[in-house]
Amino acid sequence: MKYNYRVEFLKIGGVKTFVFRLPDELGLVEMFMNSDIQSEYMSKRFKDYCTQVLSGKLKEKDFSSNNFSTTIKPDYVQLIDKYSEENNVISIETSELILLIEAFVNERKKHTI
Repeated sequence: MKYNYRVEFLKIGGVKTFVFRLPDELGLVEMFMNSDIQSEYMSKRFKDYCTQVLSGKLKEKDFSSNNFSTTIKPDYVQLIDKYSEENNVISIETSELILLIEAFVNERKKHTI
């Protein structure tokens, strides 16, 4: 994995909330994971799309979730923040994003009661 991450817990409305942190240059990826890939269902769905693209079953996959429009291609994933006015697009290698999502899911399981 190319990127380091850390886990934080913030109190929001008196509730301890899990937050997955990434380096500053991956701010949009961090937002995507903490908003649109929160559930195990969404992480599995996203990884399934990536697998279909990487295996050649699909040339690419476009989909929209809570805050992001996403295009998955074999080499990279493009994330577009639907609500930001500027700096709203980032691309990350597909294989790296899969690793980060796996880390996110594992950390969330470790820290969830």
